[in-house]
Amino acid sequence: MPIIQQSGRQNVQTALLTINFGDPTAYGTAENAIELPPGSIVVGGDIVVDTPFNSTTNSLTLGDATTANRYANAVDLKTAARSALTVTGFVTTTAERFIRANLAQTGGVPTAGSVRIRVDYVTQGRAKSVWGAGR
Repeated sequence: MPIIQQSGRQNVQTALLTINFGDPTAYGTAENAIELPPGSIVVGGDIVVDTPFNSTTNSLTLGDATTANRYANAVDLKTAARSALTVTGFVTTTAERFIRANLAQTGGVPTAGSVRIRVDYVTQGRAKSVWGAGR
């Protein structure tokens, strides 16, 4: 059987979120941060520390209900820097549609800090336009 070409094309969608030092309900607890449609695949993104956090240690882990660190594991928030997300090809389900952010710290709760998260994704079965031969 030959390869069946698909003419459906889509744009990469982007979700943006800024988390400031006072936003987490409780440090060390994962919270729903970004909701993706079921059937989505993260194709890129990053974590940018705009203002370093000022506890003894501060880190950010991004995952979902099944895998706590699927997209990022213990990214240092004490230094202004950019870290790329881990891209695995995982397809979200209804149960794993939320990207969960876990900000952890030691020492006192931070009184400064801001981190920006960008998640680029596509969603299976979605088409914005058509191009070329297809079924």
